[in-house]
Amino acid sequence: MRPSRRAARLPMLLLLACPLLPLAACSDGPPPNFAPLRYDYLPVLRLNVATINIVDNGQPGTVPGDISGRAPTPPDQALRQMATDRLMAAGTTGAAVFTIDRASILHQPGGTLEGQMDVHLDVSSPNGQHAGYAEAHVRRTFGSTASDSDGNADSPANLYAITSQMMKDMNVELEFQIRHHLTDWLVDTAGTSPSAIQQQQLGAPGSPDAAATGAVAAAPAAAAAAAAPAAPVAPAPAAVPSEPNAIFPTGGPAPDAAAPAPRVQSPQPGYLTLPPGTATATGTAGSSNGY
Repeated sequence: MRPSRRAARLPMLLLLACPLLPLAACSDGPPPNFAPLRYDYLPVLRLNVATINIVDNGQPGTVPGDISGRAPTPPDQALRQMATDRLMAAGTTGAAVFTIDRASILHQPGGTLEGQMDVHLDVSSPNGQHAGYAEAHVRRTFGSTASDSDGNADSPANLYAITSQMMKDMNVELEFQIRHHLTDWLVDTAGTSPSAIQQQQLGAPGSPDAAATGAVAAAPAAAAAAAAPAAPVAPAPAAVPSEPNAIFPTGGPAPDAAAPAPRVQSPQPGYLTLPPGTATATGTAGSSNGY
């Protein structure tokens, strides 16, 4: 009995299908891994409140056409993580509420993704009164390129990329808005507000505070006066001789006074005498000594 023609072709079809089996197995490989979005490496914003609560009003599907739920890390979860990593309650009274108003990704015509994030932060005083407010808004668009593996704009890789870009913008914008609008509610590691200024009340003139201030101010002046060199002492005037001077009978000029104009004076008659034994020469204008 001869085998049928269909039975003879069956082994041939199996041989042709075997090379396709590895390709089918490769197409169902594990999905790519995406790193979790964390922000604990950025500066922490310490608020002078006792508690910080997070309210999520931007869950996936809240906005019509939202596809953020298909992202490896949905935008609202990334915002919650940012608030946990960067906002710290560093006070003993008061409360703050971080609210996510919107966190959506829309697939627009033309293969473009459009993302939007809106958040705000409310601060309340210990008695529950609203005391501060800051808000931040971010928008991003993302277009797929020919380098995409599957050519789909809403692929997990593209959804992850636009979420990461929006979070980079939101970290910068939210910190700026908090430092600009909630400066008085920020504290440093020591619990001191950066905007605090040390002030000192000055009393009226004559009050104890003013007198104490004057005494403190006079102390440096006294110390400076003690450290200054002593002024030179003026020399005492020279003693005047009891007998008249042969050159200045009326007395010499004062030490500090300007020298007067020279004046020729002769001594009084009989004041000058010759030593004993000195010969006295006499003669006339016309005599000669023999030469």
